Amino acid sequence: MDYPNLLETAFDEFAAAPAAGNNAAAGDSVGAPQLLIWRQIRWSNRRPLIEVEPVVPGGVAEGTHSRASQAAGKSTPNQEGSLAQPGVPSGVRIQIPLTPGAYLGLRIPRDSAGELYRYCAGYTTGTSNDAAPESAGIRRVPCPEGTRIQRGQQCPRCTARDEFTALHSAHLYPGTLTESMRAYAMLEHRLYIATFPDGTHKVGTSSLHSTPRRLDEQAVATATYIALAPDGLAIRRAEDAVTALAKIPQVKQMASKYRAWTNPLPGALLRTAHQEAVARAREALAKLARTDPEVPLTALDEPWIPSLAMNRPYAALRAQSPEPLAPCDSGTEDGAAGFFCTGAAGQFFSAHTGDADAAFLVNTAAWRNVLVEPAQEFTRVRVQGSLF
Repeated sequence: MDYPNLLETAFDEFAAAPAAGNNAAAGDSVGAPQLLIWRQIRWSNRRPLIEVEPVVPGGVAEGTHSRASQAAGKSTPNQEGSLAQPGVPSGVRIQIPLTPGAYLGLRIPRDSAGELYRYCAGYTTGTSNDAAPESAGIRRVPCPEGTRIQRGQQCPRCTARDEFTALHSAHLYPGTLTESMRAYAMLEHRLYIATFPDGTHKVGTSSLHSTPRRLDEQAVATATYIALAPDGLAIRRAEDAVTALAKIPQVKQMASKYRAWTNPLPGALLRTAHQEAVARAREALAKLARTDPEVPLTALDEPWIPSLAMNRPYAALRAQSPEPLAPCDSGTEDGAAGFFCTGAAGQFFSAHTGDADAAFLVNTAAWRNVLVEPAQEFTRVRVQGSLF
């Protein structure tokens, strides 16, 4: 039996997108796109959206080419060398709302050398309006060359173009920000402590426009906003102080998050661990206030609440005795994955293949920026029956 595939809707939306016509020259002669680049799960208004980018036909056997060169009939390979590719990234991002119970299936092709087709994610710039400073934001720009890459998230050119990276160290080197990114940095920012299902923590920041989205993206078990600052430079000084004094890191790797979700602590231990981390962070901020009173901070005590779209994965954490979602292979090795989606947490889907009680957790981060083909497939999962 064939099921309607969430990914197939991307092609209909692409055909209707005004920007699709800009790339028609690359694909009109050989038909409609059949392949997608899986970009990521984005969160908007507390809901998960599957972000993909159609690949238009017109690739070459050897060497990657810019979209502009393909459209003009040129064949000058870009800086990434002679990596084969089956098409040209369209530059059009399609966002597909996750419908609970919907089927999602895909194949993950590889080239003749056995490598995944991985593409540059593009770069980020700031946007600003002097008449409305509070509207400052960030804009994601597709890679102009549509570069195929072998590792990481960006090609060298887009890494150099990216304006957002400098924001992480702008409190130390403020002169590195562009004018529009400085406008974004001047927005109100919050500091949070997040605890993951394994009881580990991270400290992080969110801007006026990325609250609560930033925590929605993190796949945390619980989190608390502990401080407010009038700008992002001050909040990053506070973040550094919490890391230095409370020994709470600023990063948790995706693979570690996934392991945390498939092997969680009992709820009572999680709550205790989070409360202790928040207390340590508050002590660090109190010391910062004594040693550097010019950092303008306002104390907060606001919990982050999971959204309704997160109900299924978080139900496993709320149980008296945790019933973790089973781990599964991402499909990058087998070359295929498929399941019925029941919810999301960060970049993870809760899912099953027909038996809702045999639930598992899919790490879609393994597919980020990777070429996929919609297909009727099912993930092979070994669910531990004793847990369900």
